[in-house]
Amino acid sequence: MPLKGKIAKQKRHSSYKKNKDIFKSQAQARRRAKSLGLSGIHSHGRGREKVFMPGSNHTSYMNALKKNGNN
Repeated sequence: MPLKGKIAKQKRHSSYKKNKDIFKSQAQARRRAKSLGLSGIHSHGRGREKVFMPGSNHTSYMNALKKNGNN
């Protein structure tokens, strides 16, 4: 990947690094999902970079945040 593409990808994913709802373990993501009224979790990344988030997909997670007023 050209350097320009790598930098753009890093910028897109930098907001994920600041998100408190990103977890290294599935158990942590499941607990947070339950607190948001969600079932299931989803993942981003691969291998050592894989992280877990509440909700069966990212859209359901975002909808739960809006519903709970946690934008």
